[in-house]
Amino acid sequence: MAASGAETGLRDRKRAQTRQAIRTAGFDLFEEQGFEGTTVDQICRRADVAHRTFFRYYACKEALLFGLDFGQVVLDAFAAAPAGLGLWAAFEHAVRTTDGQFEEPAEHTARRRALRRRFIDIRTVHDFAVIQIDVLAQRAVVIAGERLGVDPAVDVRPQVLGAALAGMTRPHVMSPGTANPMEVWAQAFRELVGPGGAAGDPR
Repeated sequence: MAASGAETGLRDRKRAQTRQAIRTAGFDLFEEQGFEGTTVDQICRRADVAHRTFFRYYACKEALLFGLDFGQVVLDAFAAAPAGLGLWAAFEHAVRTTDGQFEEPAEHTARRRALRRRFIDIRTVHDFAVIQIDVLAQRAVVIAGERLGVDPAVDVRPQVLGAALAGMTRPHVMSPGTANPMEVWAQAFRELVGPGGAAGDPR
């Protein structure tokens, strides 16, 4: 059993090292020659990995600009928020406990964000960002439905929260230089719905 655990730990470390090598190679090349001038083959050669290995970790080179868990930190906290909180109160709780950060606080995160800001107007990067926001919103809908105990296809409240989250996230990704912090958006929404609205009603 101990040997099996050690082997699993070794595999995890190797996977993390490979992911880091690919990420670093991609970031270096993006900075050196631009996003459109960089190919997956070049990234693979720089990282010294096989072409198929790249796609085992990232669906495309655009994915390097978003990481593996974009937005999931906030949504994990939303799912884990105390059951007694209303839907919007639970989301506000998630924003507070994560400082509204959509990415893990890691050494490479600031570099990735800078590259994303630099390349967001490139069509493929823009389109990938839209997909990421949609994925984020859809998971929020699922979590909201589970918290309320309703089917989002019948009860639209989870869909409303998903749409609000997508609307708040879009400026952070599409116009990061001008976007307000997530806490500001959450507060504005709470003021909009007013007392007894989404922020306070557990159902």
